[in-house]
Amino acid sequence: MSKKFQLKNGMKVLFLESHKSPVVSVQMWVKTGSADEKKGEEGLSHFIEHLVFKGTRKYNVGEIAATVEGSGGELNAYTSFDQTVFYVTISKQFSDVALDVISEMMGFPTFDPKEIDNEREVVIEEIKRGQDSPGRRASQLLFTNVFKKHPYGRPVIGYDKVVNGVSPKKILQYYHSRYVPSNMFLVVAGDFESKDMKKKVEELFGAFAPYKLKKVARTKEPAQKAIRIKVEQTKFEQTTGYLTWRIPSVKHKDIAALEVLSAILGQGDSCRLMQSLRIREPLTNSVGSFSYSMQDDGLFAVSFNLEKENLAKALTKVTPELVKLIEEPPTSAEMQKAITNFASHEVYSMETVDNIARKAGSNEFYYNDHDYYRKYMKEVYALKPEDIQKVAKKYFKPDNFGLSLMTNMDKKEAEQILKSFAKDLKKSPPRREAF
Repeated sequence: MSKKFQLKNGMKVLFLESHKSPVVSVQMWVKTGSADEKKGEEGLSHFIEHLVFKGTRKYNVGEIAATVEGSGGELNAYTSFDQTVFYVTISKQFSDVALDVISEMMGFPTFDPKEIDNEREVVIEEIKRGQDSPGRRASQLLFTNVFKKHPYGRPVIGYDKVVNGVSPKKILQYYHSRYVPSNMFLVVAGDFESKDMKKKVEELFGAFAPYKLKKVARTKEPAQKAIRIKVEQTKFEQTTGYLTWRIPSVKHKDIAALEVLSAILGQGDSCRLMQSLRIREPLTNSVGSFSYSMQDDGLFAVSFNLEKENLAKALTKVTPELVKLIEEPPTSAEMQKAITNFASHEVYSMETVDNIARKAGSNEFYYNDHDYYRKYMKEVYALKPEDIQKVAKKYFKPDNFGLSLMTNMDKKEAEQILKSFAKDLKKSPPRREAF
């Protein structure tokens, strides 16, 4: 049973009442992420995610976590390009603790200068650790290659110089300009009675001051009109690369077909890329594909991790797989397997109250409809093999893709291999007009 309403201060609230297990998840979704930050603010959303745990008008440093954990609950948060989310999952008998803690963190943080300075060191250390992570470095290279102007090209975690230099005053200003009731929505899922819960929510969250939202215009990413090759030479042993194409935002009609295309091409042991580059001939340590759709334009990527001596040969095996998808539709068996796995994942992702709240929150955020996934699954089930071929033709362009590579091989040698692959893809058999 679901119920949606709005508080007088403009905050939206979503109740998802379910009595399957005696657990409640309370999640606050803030409609601001790293892509909403301006120059000089990079990393502020993530920094604030840390700081609201460090004291409020009611809780001193360390007391928030101690209170939740002392009640057997779990407390966490995450920042992404598009949003910041704070959540507590707890036994129903302690649901008041979850409401109180989230309301204090989101409505009344103190931003004590001393704690801000302490937390700077923590975040800067996190940024440094990211530089030592092959996965993070390769991912960042991928996004900077795809997004030259749009803020998706910047790291969510931000830059150490910004975190190190931002003043308490600027943090507070940013907070009051974005973390405002009209730019947040609360999701409560699990075992509770809506009537009682509504009174508590109105009392705790209705007390938030209705600060005015400062609207932010994100820089649009121009159309990509050429092949982009970017190689970063590192000391890491493994070579990690991404082949990418731009795709539309999460609301576009092609997204469902792109998700299924990704499943057929590069998800699971029986997918085409895994069969060709790992099982029939072990040229990669891992290979796959994903469709990454967001509030603004996203990307479709083929990812691979391999020994550098296998790079050239592995790439020659990728081209025919792309060509095949463009030249002919997938088989009915492939379609059925991809859609069944997709549907199963959707079902599994709804097994716990925190996942129910997360799924509903994400749907509410992107589509303004917490139940949107039902419509989305209808779109998925309605797909035909020809629809998959159609999006492959539409998006797998041979003259405006991206290639990013992180490797310890000679940079010029790596660039030459990537340029050779790009040339071969351009000359590949499919009719030019099909691309």
